[in-house]
Amino acid sequence: MASSLPFLTSYDPSPTSEGTLDPLGLYQIADQLAVQLVPAVRERMQRIRFLTAMAVGSLVTQGLEDNPELRDASPYLVWEWLVVEALMRTRGEDPGVWGVPGTLVARRALNLHGYLDARCYLKTPRIFGFHGVYKRLAIHLRLLDVHLNPGPNAEALADAWARSIGFRDLNEAKPLLSNWTAEVRRCLREKPPRTRPNWTNKNWNDLAEAFAPYRCKFQERRYLRNLLLDEGKRRLGVLPTVWQLLSESKDDLTEETLHELLARREPSNASLLHAIRSYEAFARALHDAFNLLRAEATSLDARGFEVTNIANDADFRLCMKDLHQRFATAHHALAEVTAPDLFDTRFGGFSEPLDPGACALVLCKHHEDIQQAKSATGKRSWFDRVGERRIYIRHGYREKRRDIQPDRYVHDYRSRPIHNFFHDLT
Repeated sequence: MASSLPFLTSYDPSPTSEGTLDPLGLYQIADQLAVQLVPAVRERMQRIRFLTAMAVGSLVTQGLEDNPELRDASPYLVWEWLVVEALMRTRGEDPGVWGVPGTLVARRALNLHGYLDARCYLKTPRIFGFHGVYKRLAIHLRLLDVHLNPGPNAEALADAWARSIGFRDLNEAKPLLSNWTAEVRRCLREKPPRTRPNWTNKNWNDLAEAFAPYRCKFQERRYLRNLLLDEGKRRLGVLPTVWQLLSESKDDLTEETLHELLARREPSNASLLHAIRSYEAFARALHDAFNLLRAEATSLDARGFEVTNIANDADFRLCMKDLHQRFATAHHALAEVTAPDLFDTRFGGFSEPLDPGACALVLCKHHEDIQQAKSATGKRSWFDRVGERRIYIRHGYREKRRDIQPDRYVHDYRSRPIHNFFHDLT
């Protein structure tokens, strides 16, 4: 499924930072709509069992105090270091271990240093790491509180987990949790804190086995499924209905098809789904047009590409056809479900009829404006100006020509994580 999501990339020093994500500023509105559709679920969520690792971890680290002088080594982060290291040490080549946040960084740290710590792996859960990725959902499902302490449902999930891995109940598993607590303490006493528990290969394997993403068994699966499909006041938007549609289908459903089925199954969400479809029709036109412009400009040498020449391209003309009407339709549809101010401010340059050549010039200026607004000092655009109407695409952003996809969304709207949750829990 095509996607334009702002996943983590390598750091660029500010003088040369290029802002390699979301070059047309399309993602923010799409994400706001997705949050309305499926609250608390984010696109980077892939494996539901990290909720269990967080719930059990909150019990493992309960009562361990943060050291105010070591804010980048909280007990829950040390627990995360241990779980991820266990998975990488013992399951690193296992094809079932995918969707683990931070694996590339963890592998590099283990290869270089043989341990994980704040410096070489993770200081804060806000960017990556499973606490950062799944925190919103864990809080919504009352597994954790906002401080990442145990929530009202933490012990019940931990009990289901304990039964699933062979214990009679959580009480019987408490000696194992106590051993893990002791190792978290030991790691915290390192200077600086790091993962250096006195463990054998079996200890690492046991921890990895306890939380491997694909090892979710009956009682744990049932409890997690019941949380996700709760129809009460904590209902996760359309997630229960999407789940039902997935269970009724023998084939994988595209996002577009899911939304068509959802509109029929849940008329109460018709306005939101219409806003998504209308916005995606507008976003797709800009996205494909920008890629076509890059592809055509890529074939030119240092003299650059005359931007208005793209008007001779039939696909580009198709993308730009009636773009102002797509703008108006999206504006009206967004106004039904949210304030359209951001849409108007960001994309107002496309609200009036423009011929394809003029639209190409506005598209280039729009990209430059979006890049400039990404930070206090701005980000470089993906091309250099050779003249008022001539651009030179820099090598990192050259694009091979691809077919336009007028009937496909640019963005994902949470069907991918729901689909993954469904397969992990059924």
